[in-house]
Amino acid sequence: MSAGDDAVGQTGAEVGEDFRELLEKLSSQYNFDLREYREASLARRIRARMMQVRAESVSAYSRLLDDNDGEHVALFNTILINVTGFFRDPDAWKVLAEDVVPRLVTDAADSRSLRIWSAGCSSGEEAYSLAMLLAERLGTPADNYTIKIYGTDVDEEALTTARQAVYRTEQLKDVPDRLLDRYFSREGQLYRFRREIRRWCIFGSHNLTQAPPLSHIDLLVCRNALIYFTSELQDRILTRFHYSIREDGFLFLGRSESLLARSRLFAAVQPKWRIFRRIPPASRQAAAGLPETGPGQQAVPGAVADAPVSAAGLQRALDALPAAVMVIDTNDTILAWNPAAEALLDIPRPNALARRFRDLDVSYRVEGLRARIEDVKARHAVNRMDDVTFTRRNGVAVHADITIAPLFEASRVVGVLVYATEATEQARLKEQMSRIAEQHATAIEELQSTNEELETTNEELQSTNEELETTNEELQSTNEELETTVEELQVANSEMETLNAELEARSSELKRLDAYHLGLLNSMDQSVFVTDRALVVTSWNQAAERMWGLRAAQATGRAVMALPLGEATRILRTPLETVSKRGVPVEVRDVPYTLPGGEVRTAVVKIAPLRDGGGELIGVIGIAAPRETPGAGGITRR
Repeated sequence: MSAGDDAVGQTGAEVGEDFRELLEKLSSQYNFDLREYREASLARRIRARMMQVRAESVSAYSRLLDDNDGEHVALFNTILINVTGFFRDPDAWKVLAEDVVPRLVTDAADSRSLRIWSAGCSSGEEAYSLAMLLAERLGTPADNYTIKIYGTDVDEEALTTARQAVYRTEQLKDVPDRLLDRYFSREGQLYRFRREIRRWCIFGSHNLTQAPPLSHIDLLVCRNALIYFTSELQDRILTRFHYSIREDGFLFLGRSESLLARSRLFAAVQPKWRIFRRIPPASRQAAAGLPETGPGQQAVPGAVADAPVSAAGLQRALDALPAAVMVIDTNDTILAWNPAAEALLDIPRPNALARRFRDLDVSYRVEGLRARIEDVKARHAVNRMDDVTFTRRNGVAVHADITIAPLFEASRVVGVLVYATEATEQARLKEQMSRIAEQHATAIEELQSTNEELETTNEELQSTNEELETTNEELQSTNEELETTVEELQVANSEMETLNAELEARSSELKRLDAYHLGLLNSMDQSVFVTDRALVVTSWNQAAERMWGLRAAQATGRAVMALPLGEATRILRTPLETVSKRGVPVEVRDVPYTLPGGEVRTAVVKIAPLRDGGGELIGVIGIAAPRETPGAGGITRR
């Protein structure tokens, strides 16, 4: 074992200081807090990365992180084990589909809205499995529902794969054939998840240990992600999950996560498959024996006598009660109490009747008692103080449960009844049970930790095996693609040769036609120019060169109106535009042009529309001929 192996090969308190400094660096510099991950699993993954980059110690690897900008990304990809799959643990998903999904759909019948969170979704298989279950249950009415399936993870590469929703055949081995045909389309050797169902799924980066949780979630799925965290962090994340899930919503964990067996936040629906239901706060309070009396609730006398009862009879009834009872009027005057109250609350033997309650030392020894009595008088509602601890004058600590209720007469509060029962023995038993439960929980946690370590190791081995299988398949696929590419290139080469021969033949034909066209134009004695519909010159024969004094290279490609033809440009502008727009021929007389010696002569320019084989106007053709005899100028339309 190298120095680096030794530095991170230990666990618990024996982990070296340089290892903890590395975790501090990752937290402060890269905003990725791994300090509450299980150290044994974390050390193995870091050691694996150190071996890949040949770092001999943790300090050497820490320096490598500083020198290599992309190394922290590679480290995080090594630490984050992306082991997932469609319908992983099929029996658990079958229970989810049969027991949970129908209840979700029933609960959403009014709101027509479902919100599901797949935490630690990796490359998306889990989120798309949930989408298929919902689509199967809802059928065509799914179009009337607003469905959001949030897939979150800290691995950006895995999230990119999830958004693409493209998977290899071996990744779909646990997808039933009917679901494969219904929800996937084949693209070569790959399968893509159907777009109309894929739009339900929203993938984004989210760190369970740091980021605030989502809210109003109907079903939260987090399978085998918590096993990498310490028990303290697991408890905090569970509290966040409880906040996220709506009342009576569901939580679906992995088979290795049995920590909820001791949680008061969730009740087991299918404990074997780690399916739980959120317990609302009010239910937890009732389960713990706490009062659920709300504001405005009034205590109503429980017995109505047919005949008045004497004061002595009432006092005898109070004396017979085993619980401590004290009656106080609205002016804080003590009206009655019984021997049990004298013993439990340590009331002095001298007669306390007609004394103010505030004058008794018990009003101060029981913290908050006077305030609760005043609150009952003001709100007319029952109030409870559970497991109150106070000390008698002899120094003995006493536990008691105290109920304070308003006394009514003709709908008017005339006093309060303080009713107390001693709970010292129950408190002792509760403390003893808590201690036993804590020892039991510790034993369970140790067993759970061992189980999670084994599961983590199994996950790592499975991940490595999948990586090797993927690499092998990629190499085979690459080889097949190369062979296919060679064949395609050979076919393409043959096609290119054929195409090249055809192009050469067409090129020769075009050259011949171009030479023929040019010869045809140049053989004409008249000056001929051709333009497109934008009046840009496309042809200019030799007679035009001689008449207008411009070579073909100078005229071709330019607008007629931009040619230096002198007065002819102005005269020809309107006729050219008329022909190009209306498609009717025009004859323009007395268009001046200048001979090389400077002599100015005039010509007759005939401008006609140029049409293609289908009769569509594609340009203008102009034919200019010198005038032999002078005459009146003008424009003749045909």
